[in-house]
Amino acid sequence: MEYQLELSFQQPDQPAIRGQPDDEAIRMIREFEPLALRNDPRGYCVCTSEGKDSRVLGHLMRRAGVRHFYLHSITGIDPPELVYFQRRNFQMYQDVGLTAYDVMYKNSIWRLMLQKKFPPLRRMRWCCAHLKERRSEEYGSAILALGVRKYESTRRAKSRDELKIAAHGPNRQGHIMAWDNHENRGTFETCYAQAEKRVNPLAHWPDSYIWDYSREAGLEQCGLYGEGFRRLGCIGCPMAREEERRREFDRWPKFREQWIRIFDWVIRLRIEEGRSNQHASGREWFDWWLSDRARETPADENQTILDNYEKGGTTTNEHDTF
Repeated sequence: MEYQLELSFQQPDQPAIRGQPDDEAIRMIREFEPLALRNDPRGYCVCTSEGKDSRVLGHLMRRAGVRHFYLHSITGIDPPELVYFQRRNFQMYQDVGLTAYDVMYKNSIWRLMLQKKFPPLRRMRWCCAHLKERRSEEYGSAILALGVRKYESTRRAKSRDELKIAAHGPNRQGHIMAWDNHENRGTFETCYAQAEKRVNPLAHWPDSYIWDYSREAGLEQCGLYGEGFRRLGCIGCPMAREEERRREFDRWPKFREQWIRIFDWVIRLRIEEGRSNQHASGREWFDWWLSDRARETPADENQTILDNYEKGGTTTNEHDTF
């Protein structure tokens, strides 16, 4: 691997300009390396899906020359092309002496759906906690390095914070999942609820920077981007727009068929337990879940519904409307 240490956003015939975004990201990565090494002798834990943002993050880590290792959370519902791309990249990392872990989920999304008896929703997204944010021994005590970014907006431009305390609380109001792009992302975050530190070197990068960097570095990205996919993540993620989700299920119809089967099974389980069902079939429930209407479903402010399910408690009438 060639790291191209002189790389920066500039014209080829111009000298390097201090303060370029990749220079600043590398400066930050190097600045926090002593803290990372105090937390874990392996250095940073680079959490990566090998999507466009985490690919750039990994390249910056290698250019910075800091101690780090890679960790990928297997979800079971990522696009197959991305899965093969990730496996190939991890083999390349290992071939040059870098450590890379694939972490298997404890319970699949399908088993979780049968346990909870309602699907992950935009405001009750239980899937990430089990499939992406579940702590495993591979993490150790390392500082997490994430490729998350702020949304592109005027607010982003007005908030160049160096230190950000990750919001948390019993009602999860304002809480940002570790893998979320969000307006409130900081470049360094401390999450007291999970007792972990996170660095987000790309927090202030818009999409254009990601693609400019990839082109200038000759950094290969997953071929699905070339087919028009803007984001690569879990197929059917409730955070995506309806149009994007439908396109994903059209591209990978076996996942649609599996979701419909699971919805059918959950309906039967709910009937056996004497719960109400708003939908007559798995296909009807799936179509509702896939639509933007599902994104508008209100959730209890204190998330008592989700908390009850996480603790194995009983349902409430409010939940029975799903």
